[in-house]
Amino acid sequence: MINEERLKILKMLEEGKINSEEAARLLEALEGKSGGRQETGQETRRQSSQQSFQDEVYKVRQKLDEWRRDFNRKYNETDFERLIDEFSIKAEKLGKNVASTTIGLVDRVIDFIGSFVDTNFFNVFSKYSVVEKSFEAAAVEGMDLSIEAVNGPIQVKRHFENKIVIKSKIRSPQENVDGILRFEDRSGSVTLSINKTGNLSVSHEVYIPDVRLGNVRFVTTNGRIYAEDTASKTITIVTKNGHIELMGLNAELISASTRNGKIQVGYVMGDRIEINTNNSLIDIRHIKAGKISAVTTNGRINVENVQNFGNNDVIDMILKTTNGNIKVNMNDMEDRAYRVRARTTNGSVNLLIPEMTYHQMSRRGKLGQSVEAESGNYAQSPRKVNIDADTFNGYIEIVK
Repeated sequence: MINEERLKILKMLEEGKINSEEAARLLEALEGKSGGRQETGQETRRQSSQQSFQDEVYKVRQKLDEWRRDFNRKYNETDFERLIDEFSIKAEKLGKNVASTTIGLVDRVIDFIGSFVDTNFFNVFSKYSVVEKSFEAAAVEGMDLSIEAVNGPIQVKRHFENKIVIKSKIRSPQENVDGILRFEDRSGSVTLSINKTGNLSVSHEVYIPDVRLGNVRFVTTNGRIYAEDTASKTITIVTKNGHIELMGLNAELISASTRNGKIQVGYVMGDRIEINTNNSLIDIRHIKAGKISAVTTNGRINVENVQNFGNNDVIDMILKTTNGNIKVNMNDMEDRAYRVRARTTNGSVNLLIPEMTYHQMSRRGKLGQSVEAESGNYAQSPRKVNIDADTFNGYIEIVK
């Protein structure tokens, strides 16, 4: 009981709910409660390990706070993009160094790195007044749509009007912002692009009706992208230093890419789904897909409940990361056959899939573990799931 309470206190310290002084007082009180009971050598080692871990977390957060202060001190409007890029490079190096020395630390710290933009850390444009613009276009089946922002978020939502509506917010030191955006409504395509460079922030709220579009593209920098309930032939989502969240999309090809930001995908349908980030996690839940590619570095990959897309009887899944865990829970109540190829360094592979035939299985050691296996009825099964998972400094778990 005492050990459980001690772990709770350490967890509260790790999550920032209490500071180190408060944690020390609570631990002291807990020691008094234990009546001075002598700890065993195993308990002492465990406590020492926990303390070392907390020290590492504290050091990383100190480093990040130091970078924040340095950014505010050096900030210059003309050098904004350069400073942001320098900051993201530092974050990437920090993630690699931390992960190579303390396995598991990245999973607790990486969200802290990847959330700087979403917590308005880079909200340096707030001193400028906001100029709002609005654009409208008829929504036509199969039309292309391309929208660009800069240093700001893009939100895409469904509405019940029969037209596309874009509400833009512009922050700039320039008094006249009329030439910053270029809106083009041509036959078969609508484009809203950035017409001027320089120190400015442009964000958009995009409202799309229930019409299946053609090729859709949303691009920004240093901002979050949220898109929901959009149907199209292809959809491309690109940002950097910002999170991406996709809900209820339906397309033949869905591509999402960012840097230093997590990607969350839920209730999405696509023949091909391509997810790419670094220094953060990828979270995929409740989707229908033919082929999934999820690649990150210094972050974990979670996949849950993947079903077949359309008439496609095969699901191909490629999952790659470094310094992070890979966990797949298929929540499979159907009779599908599996072929798994999983490799990890400094970790282990755990397959919780019944009736598997193992063609290769190396024992866990300094070089990690490698597993190749398939269901006994794989060749005859009409529906198949192929999973290729690869990580470094992490474990792999695949559950049927």
